[in-house]
Amino acid sequence: WPLALAALAGLMMLTRAAPTRGRALLLGWWFGLGHFTIGLTWIATAFTYQAAMPAWLGWIAVVLLALYLAVYPAVAVGLAWRFGRDNPLRFGLLFAAAWMLTEWLRGYLFTGFAWNPLGALWLPLLPVAQTASWIGALGLSGLAAVAATLLLCAMRREWLQAGALAGALLLMAGLGGWRVSMPVGGNGAEVRIVHPET
Repeated sequence: WPLALAALAGLMMLTRAAPTRGRALLLGWWFGLGHFTIGLTWIATAFTYQAAMPAWLGWIAVVLLALYLAVYPAVAVGLAWRFGRDNPLRFGLLFAAAWMLTEWLRGYLFTGFAWNPLGALWLPLLPVAQTASWIGALGLSGLAAVAATLLLCAMRREWLQAGALAGALLLMAGLGGWRVSMPVGGNGAEVRIVHPET
């Protein structure tokens, strides 16, 4: 997860410096290609269990799917570049909103393929991940973009914005930690399995 946040902050930094919208879209598309190619390798592994299909076909499926799905991050980056590139904090917040919007669209338009949300990077950090009970999986993706914006502001030594973002993230982690510590009532633990599309 730290590498994912650093990569996202790098994407944001490069995007803000992009001279044209086309360059910003291309940066977002390349990032999306890497994000989905790495994150969807399980598809290639699934092909090894299909006796009637060659295993190498799974890798072709991963790359072809990633080539298409990369359009969604490109749109998010393009929107943030268009409306917020002159201010790092505004850019980061627009980036977070646009990323959540395009993840939502990816779950409903054309593919219905909501797998591999950016917010999954929080899963090793249970208090942050548990905030999904209030803000949902899309909100976790937005938190990832906010955390990357914090890194971006810190790199630019914009301490007031970085402090405000750090406070917001700590508040969310505190709420998630409180949620984790809540006692379970009844005769046993309740378990809810949530599919990414919900």
